[in-house]
Amino acid sequence: MTAGRTANVRDLATMTTESKRAMEQMISAGATQPVDVTIENFMPEVIEASAKTPTIVQFWAPWCGPCKQLGPVLEKVVGASGGKVRMVRVNIDDNTQIAQQMRVQSVPTVYGFVDGQPVDGFAGAQPESNVRQFVDKLASMGGEATDVAAMLEAAEAALAGGDHDAAMMQFQQVMVTEPESVVALAGVVRCLSAAGDIAGAREVIDQLNDDFRGDPAMQSAIAAVELAEKASESAGELDSAKAAVEANPADLEARQAYALALYAVGQHAEAMEQLLESIRTERGWNDDVARLQLLEFFATLGAANPDVIAARRKLSTVLFS
Repeated sequence: MTAGRTANVRDLATMTTESKRAMEQMISAGATQPVDVTIENFMPEVIEASAKTPTIVQFWAPWCGPCKQLGPVLEKVVGASGGKVRMVRVNIDDNTQIAQQMRVQSVPTVYGFVDGQPVDGFAGAQPESNVRQFVDKLASMGGEATDVAAMLEAAEAALAGGDHDAAMMQFQQVMVTEPESVVALAGVVRCLSAAGDIAGAREVIDQLNDDFRGDPAMQSAIAAVELAEKASESAGELDSAKAAVEANPADLEARQAYALALYAVGQHAEAMEQLLESIRTERGWNDDVARLQLLEFFATLGAANPDVIAARRKLSTVLFS
């Protein structure tokens, strides 16, 4: 049901040579030397191994200074886990195919795998206390039943906070546990849209059957994509719309276009502020289009989004003052 864009790990697995070579290196309790993973052994060392033991994958490069700081910390904390977690490394210079499939944008990047799927991750060097929390969380997931409700809650929180990668991992993990979860698939669509991959989101939507399309969660996700498509048409007008508003603040049509252009480039708080200013200037203008557009932003970004919370308060002040 999901498109290739939403199943990176499965795609990566199918691109391996299906090597049956047994794992020659295992991280035992207290061991500190991680296994070096390539496209040839990604399947046994990560996908298959993480079904038995939660596995950390560190993406690094020889020229990366922060990688040299993070690596020893990871090895130390993983070694102290008593074998509850294992660790492998991927050199992105030698394994660009893996890095691209996992959408690694910078190094160091770390993913935690459980049951063949990424369930958590972070980017950049971290203090030892943060690394320990990450490893402890991963260790606690080994051999335990998956809590779908908790993962969905974590995914929604991550998405509301703008952490699209973490949200995507959580939604994908739910789909591993419940392949027919419309809520999780809708979450994947929203993640793609929020991250700017509108084409990828549309690709998933176009493959849906009527039952999936009719689900309220998916309808909300589709509305988010349609809004992103609508806003993307205005992205190129950002400078001209801004100039028009600055030249004539009472030009509400220009302000409406400016709001959409700001939304298209991810400046959500600023976009909502433009609509709020329209409402302050002339409440009900053009059949209440500014307020209706603002409510559409609210619905798409989600009630937990900090920018939405702030804008809702301002809207209440404007409407009931």
